[in-house]
Amino acid sequence: MFLAAPLGAQIKYGRSISNLNGTVTSGYTADYGNQTASDHGWVVGGTANLNGHYYNPNFLSYTGVFYLNQSRTNSDFQSISNSSGFGLSANIFGGSRYPGSISVSKGYDSEGNYGIPGISNYVTHGNNDQLGLAWSVNLPHKPTFSAGFQLGNNNYSVYGTNSEGNSAFHTLNLRSTYQLAGFNMNAFYILGGDHSLIPEIVNGVESSEVHSTTDGFGFGVSHKLPLQGSVSGNVNRSTWNTSFQGVTSDGTIDTANLFAAVRPAEQVTVSASLQYSDNLAGQLLQSVVAAGAVIPSSQANESSDSLDTQAVATYLPTRDLQTSVFIERRSQLFEGENYGVDSFGGSAAYTRRLFAGNFNASVSFFGNRSEQNGGDTLGFSSTANYSNEVLGWHVTGNFGYSQNVQTLLISYMNSSYNFSGNARRRWGKLNLSAGAGGSRTALTDQPGTSSSSESYYAGIGYDGWFNANGSYSKSSGLALATGAGLVPVPVPSPVLPSNLVTLYGGSSYTEAVSSAPIKGLTMSASYARSNSSTSNSGIATGDENAEYNSVIQYRVRKMGFISGYARLQQGFSGYGMQPEIISSFYMGLTRWFNVF
Repeated sequence: MFLAAPLGAQIKYGRSISNLNGTVTSGYTADYGNQTASDHGWVVGGTANLNGHYYNPNFLSYTGVFYLNQSRTNSDFQSISNSSGFGLSANIFGGSRYPGSISVSKGYDSEGNYGIPGISNYVTHGNNDQLGLAWSVNLPHKPTFSAGFQLGNNNYSVYGTNSEGNSAFHTLNLRSTYQLAGFNMNAFYILGGDHSLIPEIVNGVESSEVHSTTDGFGFGVSHKLPLQGSVSGNVNRSTWNTSFQGVTSDGTIDTANLFAAVRPAEQVTVSASLQYSDNLAGQLLQSVVAAGAVIPSSQANESSDSLDTQAVATYLPTRDLQTSVFIERRSQLFEGENYGVDSFGGSAAYTRRLFAGNFNASVSFFGNRSEQNGGDTLGFSSTANYSNEVLGWHVTGNFGYSQNVQTLLISYMNSSYNFSGNARRRWGKLNLSAGAGGSRTALTDQPGTSSSSESYYAGIGYDGWFNANGSYSKSSGLALATGAGLVPVPVPSPVLPSNLVTLYGGSSYTEAVSSAPIKGLTMSASYARSNSSTSNSGIATGDENAEYNSVIQYRVRKMGFISGYARLQQGFSGYGMQPEIISSFYMGLTRWFNVF
């Protein structure tokens, strides 16, 4: 009778209702490598998932995730080491006018990545933690208010080197909205800061530290206009202070924006906008600071400003076609010189069914006349997208091209193209898929400023019996080194000193197979390899990374057998040492529990 009695899937204590389930794993593990001491033994680990509420889910609800000694070889955790940690979150007063939340997480010996755009990332390992708080007030006929605070920290070391890095941040965000006499008003305040230790793997010389603090506040208002129109405007002020390799930079930026639009006829819309900044150089610097780097202060406090006014008229002659014309005036003071450009142009966007598929395209033409040199330039941009089913294949394609597009700085123009396409088909239980994509962008008439990427993939599968896929990608370009990885240069690269710009390039490919031939049995294996290089201040380094992972799992009811093998090889030529090789093996049992 006891065995036949149903067991509750939750526990109730007073007004608290909770659920707890998880897994326990136990087995033999071995780790060995060419730069670390080998070890083996019996390890116990597992995961636990907790969720519940007190009194009512809208009053207090909570969730928790806990894990111990989890890695690629014994679980779904993507870590070559035995990672442990937890994550907790709670929502309070969710059904009231004063909702709030809190979240906290921490990870030990977790795998991470030092990113490289378009290429497999460098593998790192270390500890991380994060805390988040949020609260808001929503009273009827009163201004709303919300506050949020976050902080986090990540300390890591890079496999294959003795190089260490870290990144830490904190942000405070305050916002409020209010409606009065038909006016919608909003205000905000943001305070933030971060610290990064950039590992020496980027330039092969020495680690670099970056410290930054930023804050900003602003106010905005909007109101309806006759003729189905509206008008809106906002003013903002932001400041920053940052230091990098003993060089400091700080400044203040004031901006103002105004936008108005009306719809005098069903198919006609007319709009006008104005944008002003009293520190154009500061806007460039701030985008670099936001990326995690900094440039010298020589430009930060120089006199610079920007004014942009534009008028646009849009007309819809048919349901499938939208046309527009515009005229624009831009003037800037930058690096002691005045720049002015008058622009005009038009665009058309078209969408419709074509050969039983969906087609849409757009094209824009514009002319620019520069006051500085009296020169005229013509530019255009275009995009096209199509999807259809052809002879049983589901195909999609996208293409875009632009020439002489204005950037934030009038003195530089950008040209780019991008494309992508994929196809897939199923014959009963057999399915095939393939695709490709690529892009390139560069400043017009500025050699050495291009960034490009290409990627290709293909896959084949037969029901759950067999699935295989592979991919190849390569990329190159200009980037800034930060504590979290390389990020594409956010401003026209000629503005940045050459010692801050890192050249990168490389390629990577991946292969993976999996199979689930019978119920409860799954097998998978994957291999990834990349080769890349970086160069900074004339110092170049070559890098290689190769990862292999395989897992076999067999589950019967709540019990299961699991075995896995992982291998990582990673090295950097700038260190003059052999690549580091780390291997890990596991074989053991797992048991799922529904505790309550």
